[in-house]
Amino acid sequence: MEETLTQNETFESRNLFIKATGSIKRGNFLNAKQYLEEAVKIAPDNPAYLSMLGLCEAKEGDISRGKSLCSRAANIAPDEPMPYVNLGKILLMEKGRRKEARDVLLKAYRIDRRNLEVAMELSRMGIRRAPVLSFLPRQHRLNVIMGKLRHYLLNWIKRA
Repeated sequence: MEETLTQNETFESRNLFIKATGSIKRGNFLNAKQYLEEAVKIAPDNPAYLSMLGLCEAKEGDISRGKSLCSRAANIAPDEPMPYVNLGKILLMEKGRRKEARDVLLKAYRIDRRNLEVAMELSRMGIRRAPVLSFLPRQHRLNVIMGKLRHYLLNWIKRA
């Protein structure tokens, strides 16, 4: 079976990428990062390599570098959903960036509605209900307390 390569990769860089994705699936982001750094040296403009390296950088603690790499990958391939998915995952790691992450993931979803990873990330985020008191910000103490009360009551009604 003949393996096809994209314009920005070699067999060696593709092999390193495959090893990196295996490491990511096992949760070993440091190992994956090392493979991806080598792959990026060979194919520096490959958006898949850059965005996965960005995710690994963020998982290893360098969130700003991770965002930068994913943004660069998205600029190189604006019609590919994965750089946006990885950028969304990184934004979810940062406190207070949930809405921005959702917007980025929705952009990926608009690019490819059949991409399972996009759908999974969006479903993990869940759907938030509107604030109880819409004239107050979501973080306002009254909205927080009343939202918890609403949640409790709705769950109690479901069980009854």
